Order: sequence, then C-alpha cells, then structure tokens
Amino acid sequence: MIDERIDEEEGMDPVAMQALYARTLYRLRESRKALLKQYGVDEEAQLLERIRDGEVGEHPAYEHWLGAQIIEQGRQQLREEMMVRYGGKAPETEDAVSLHLMFQERIEDAFAARLAEPVRMAQDALLLSFDTGLMMEVRYLSVDAFSVHWTWGEAELRLDTAPVHAGTDRHLHRDDGSVTEDPVGVCNADPWTGFARLIDALLVDPLLGGD
Repeated sequence: MIDERIDEEEGMDPVAMQALYARTLYRLRESRKALLKQYGVDEEAQLLERIRDGEVGEHPAYEHWLGAQIIEQGRQQLREEMMVRYGGKAPETEDAVSLHLMFQERIEDAFAARLAEPVRMAQDALLLSFDTGLMMEVRYLSVDAFSVHWTWGEAELRLDTAPVHAGTDRHLHRDDGSVTEDPVGVCNADPWTGFARLIDALLVDPLLGGD
C-alpha cells in the first residue's frame, strides 16, 4: 500500500496524492479483471466453480483465483486508506486487511538471517529467496485458501488448497508429479503460525521427505 510518509518524502500535494491513489486503484481493478477474463468469467466464484468441475486445469487457474481476490483485497484496503486520509472516515471493515502485508513484516523479522534478499511483493504474491537456494512464490488469502509454490535446485513443489482432490483440504504436489496430503500440518487457527511452520520445515528439508 502507499506509505503514509509519501506526502513528506516526495513533497506531493493532496491533489497529486489523490490522483496517485486513483491510478493505483484503477490498475489493481484492471489487473483483477484481466486474470478473470482469460477464463471467460467476471467473478471469482465462477472461476472456482470451473476449477471444481474440471473445466480448467487446477494450476495456474487456482493461483489466478487466489490472485484476483488478493488484488481486490489490496484494492479495498487502499481505498479505505484513501478515505481515512482524505475523507476522515473510519475503516468500514477489517476484512480487507492483506495477509501479505503482515507476512512481509514478520518474515523479514523472524527469518532475517536466512533471507538471501528482502521480501518482494507483487500485486498478488510474495516472492521469497533464502540462503539455502529455496525460492518461494506465495499466494495466501486465508488459512483455507492459499497456494505456496517453491523451487530448490531443479525440484519444484507446491502446497495448496485447490478443491479438486477428494479427502484432503491441503495437498502437496511433489516434484515427481505425485499428490499427497500436507506433511507439515499447516495450522488452521492462525495464518502466520502455519506459514512460519512451513518455512521452518522447508529450510530443513525443501523436499519435505521426498527423494
């Protein structure tokens, strides 16, 4: 989100700042529309239904479903920031708060000694690089909706919650193409607890028990 110090740091007047907010909100809105349009849908619920029905491939459709919602979540949060700043209105809801913003701060604090570079934040994903060669692409909407993709050398794995594998809410796509239940036990109660547990496990064993 736009830093509250940007007014002083860049010397922008309120009119220019509001224009910057408006352009950013527009770009986020159009990015969300573009993600959905490639599947011939206008809403995230429609895309999820197509994924469940097998009309589109699980990946990257599920990542695009998550991404569209994460972008909209960020857009709503930015809109509320603008309303508070220039309209004096209190936030209408806490639902728009992005987990990615919270994760970014906590990752840089908890894993500072292991990061190969600062956490990068794309519109819909967190990009992480660690000193073991582990690289992660994270889309985390909630404890029930996320996709974490990572590479280590030539190995490529993904832990996600796409609703296409009967009998498991969280499943791991291993490098050999097999799909197994979540071997880490990502916590249902608290997003950060579960995600930090996954990072800890990957820093010890990026293959999570695979050969």
